[in-house]
Amino acid sequence: MKFSMLPILLLIQLMAIYRATKSTEASGNITSQQRNLVNTILVGLGVWAVMSSYFGLSGMYQTEAFLLSLPGFWITQVPILIVMIPWMLSKTLRQATDSIIDHTPLSLIMAFEGLRVFALGGIIKGYKGEFSPLFAKAIGIPDFFIGVLALTGAYLIYKGVWGNRAAITVNLLGFFVIIPFGMGLINLGLQGPLHYIHEIPSTATIFDFPMALAPTVVVPIFVMVNLFVAIRLIQKEKLGENRTIETVPAVLSIQ
Repeated sequence: MKFSMLPILLLIQLMAIYRATKSTEASGNITSQQRNLVNTILVGLGVWAVMSSYFGLSGMYQTEAFLLSLPGFWITQVPILIVMIPWMLSKTLRQATDSIIDHTPLSLIMAFEGLRVFALGGIIKGYKGEFSPLFAKAIGIPDFFIGVLALTGAYLIYKGVWGNRAAITVNLLGFFVIIPFGMGLINLGLQGPLHYIHEIPSTATIFDFPMALAPTVVVPIFVMVNLFVAIRLIQKEKLGENRTIETVPAVLSIQ
């Protein structure tokens, strides 16, 4: 097992979301109940991360049965289900996520997404022959540039040059780089019904620990943040447009 930033990156992700939630509660914009709901999900993600680490260290992710099961389509969905099932079922939780996004500076959210620049580590390993070269190039490089774009956006939003629409574009790009392309590409390099890409080392190396934390926890968290932020900003843009339209008749009637 070689050094990797992934375990550290995961801790940063969980702590950043925890701090944003706590700050939003402290400002009176969410209740303690809503904070507890978010924290419960963070605990769930942490438990899954420990389980995924065990599966990677124990070799379960390298068994023939696992690799033949098209894991790119389902193992990547575990953290998404941990978050999305409660989010879809609970209006209280949806309101909490909206409020956290609304009351966290957009520049900080974009800086958080900029942590994807650490995909550079996987790219380097791909070129050194320690990791799937195709995955490093086809997913790692776009992922890295999404991180660079997010960091650039963080600076430009902080300076007032970029606004919500630019942030929506970056977040949607960050989402579609992974879903569905990344999920499908994993399976193309594994033995099974979709095995099409033959390379050494194969995409099975993505399930070695600690690299396994990327597809099973870290990347899904980034993708979900992209989705939540894009949805919320689109909602706010539409709300702003509706308010503008509503004020026009009022202005005309005064005249």
